[in-house]
Amino acid sequence: MIHSIRIGYEDEHLLIGWKPHGLLTSGNAGKTFRSQIRKTSGIPQMEPCHRLDFATAGWVVFGKHRGSIKAMNQAFQNGEIRKRYWTICHGTLPAKLLIQLPLDGKASITQVHSMAFGFLAQSDALTAALIETKTGRTHQIRRHLHAAGHSVVGDDKYPWSESVYRGRGLFLCAHDLEFVHPITGEVLRINSLPSKKFKSIPWIHKVLNERALPLSSSD
Repeated sequence: MIHSIRIGYEDEHLLIGWKPHGLLTSGNAGKTFRSQIRKTSGIPQMEPCHRLDFATAGWVVFGKHRGSIKAMNQAFQNGEIRKRYWTICHGTLPAKLLIQLPLDGKASITQVHSMAFGFLAQSDALTAALIETKTGRTHQIRRHLHAAGHSVVGDDKYPWSESVYRGRGLFLCAHDLEFVHPITGEVLRINSLPSKKFKSIPWIHKVLNERALPLSSSD
């Protein structure tokens, strides 16, 4: 079992670990979350079944063997994994927003629920929101919010009005996963607070306390 990395779930088939901001999920260059998981677990065949961007924190599902990797990959491709994110974006959003904008020639759906409104130092008006993706396109949340005129705070690839707030990096965190275990059939939900930089903002901290999520926050 892994002790030095935050683990939300583990059995003989799957491991769900928390990837911090500023770390590649996988790849061949330098330190990655996959290399950390493999080294600490001693399971060299461990593979992530999906990816989070370098700047995005959150839960990542790993398969421990060929069967679980294949089954989880298929579940992600079939849209059978429920994924929720915390984000902070520029501007004042409505209470609910449904973005249905094709990406890369494929249907793409993002649901946005505004949770709090406020400011950061030297920023414009901001909205903290819960996001649920119904599809899994590359950079889907960032591209959809940018197209809607509400780029994610700290996004240098899809910036707000040609400027980027660089105070604390990208404010996007995959805090909640829900799916049926592809081997055991168990319904799994891994749900936590977002990373610490969200909780450090008073007007978001208040909302997080009111929601009373069960796990402590993490980078």
